[in-house]
Amino acid sequence: MAASSGGPIFLKSINLSGVVKGGEYIANLFIKSIEEVGASNVVQVITDNASNMNLVGSTVEQTYPHIFWTPCVVHSLNLALKNMCQPSEKSTQFINCKWILDLIGEVSSLKNFVLNHDMAHALFQKHSALSLLKVAEMRFASHVVMASHVHQVKASLERMVMDDDWRNYKGDKVIEAKTREIKSLVMNDEWWDKIEYFLKFTEPIVSMLRSADLDAPKLHLVYDMWDTMIEKVKAIIFEQEGNDLIVGQSYFFYTIQEILVVRWNKSNTLLHCMAHSLVPKYYHESWLKGEGNGVRRLAPNENREISLNRVKYFQRYFKDSNDLKQASLEYGVFASGSGFFSETHVVEAMMYEEPLSWWANHSVNALLLQSLAYKLLSQPASSSCCERNWSTYSLIHSIKRNKLETSRAEDLVFMYYNLCLFSRQKETYTSGPSKYWDVVYVNPFVIGKYQAVLIKLSPGAGVYYP
Repeated sequence: MAASSGGPIFLKSINLSGVVKGGEYIANLFIKSIEEVGASNVVQVITDNASNMNLVGSTVEQTYPHIFWTPCVVHSLNLALKNMCQPSEKSTQFINCKWILDLIGEVSSLKNFVLNHDMAHALFQKHSALSLLKVAEMRFASHVVMASHVHQVKASLERMVMDDDWRNYKGDKVIEAKTREIKSLVMNDEWWDKIEYFLKFTEPIVSMLRSADLDAPKLHLVYDMWDTMIEKVKAIIFEQEGNDLIVGQSYFFYTIQEILVVRWNKSNTLLHCMAHSLVPKYYHESWLKGEGNGVRRLAPNENREISLNRVKYFQRYFKDSNDLKQASLEYGVFASGSGFFSETHVVEAMMYEEPLSWWANHSVNALLLQSLAYKLLSQPASSSCCERNWSTYSLIHSIKRNKLETSRAEDLVFMYYNLCLFSRQKETYTSGPSKYWDVVYVNPFVIGKYQAVLIKLSPGAGVYYP
């Protein structure tokens, strides 16, 4: 997949059946694709956080020093949630997160019993129009989603276990003991309080995950989003425990914070800091004052980590010493609000105007920085568009079509997925009943429509559309 300010597009797929997917092999595939697109047009390569991708990233960066490997922020958040929900017994987080592991186990046990036993399932369906969700390994935040759905059907579950047929549930001793256990869980207010607390403190994490799980430009927002998310989690946990935000202490929060910080350190790159430094809003006084919450923020040029990484980025990106000096001078004028950047209308526009639009309108005296802003402020922060595309093959290369040649399947996927991407440019994608249909849920009618189009277009597969 390739993404730009014009949106993402599906370039091609490669059949790796029977091939060892080592880092060196995948790196060569990326390098070949970069050459096809044009190395000067590429800003970053985003992949998941698999161990072999570290080698891929370093190989690409050594070949093209101006191109960065960026771990997917959505994968990083999902791994953080996984560490909270399934802590290893050998980890330092196990003691403080064990209650979450136990809670997820109980929710999963409830879900499995209801779905795997016909009578229990029939009783549940009698009292609920919704279905229970299973944990999907290839879905983000699946444990949180499962717990959220169980909480959503709480009333139906309570009616189910209070039903006369549940009292008369017959089976072997194991089944009857399980029904009593399920009833005890469902009727336990403290258990539901745990679920509500779990959903409450993970909500900022899931919210950031969903925000980043789009093809829209997000790279420049990640640094601030991550900091804000941790602060929200802290506020929720401290409120639950009755601690003061300033002087209070919480070992549970410190554990969650450690998990999130470790994941941030593994996914943070020079790109995040450089892109963050180019957002005009982060230098405006109203944002620095906290936008109403009274907590003073640091401007990017006042933050030590961001400043050091910005200098490293400049040194790596601008190979010409004159360009490096000029870029540094331009950034100094921009960050300090000097010269043209001190004009009233320019300063006011920092808060309400989109970053790309602001740089287009107000940076005629900082052309090097403007060119850099055009590149970085149009970048996504996740590889989610690839994630969603993988399931496309199951719609096309099914058991009934298992004799499709690889080239034909690849052409069909190319057409199908680019048609889906093209549909996102329509107004109905951001509003109405089908809003974000390919992100939040799959609309069978829409998929059926596109499949029909693909079948009609398949004889001419290979034509670039749109």
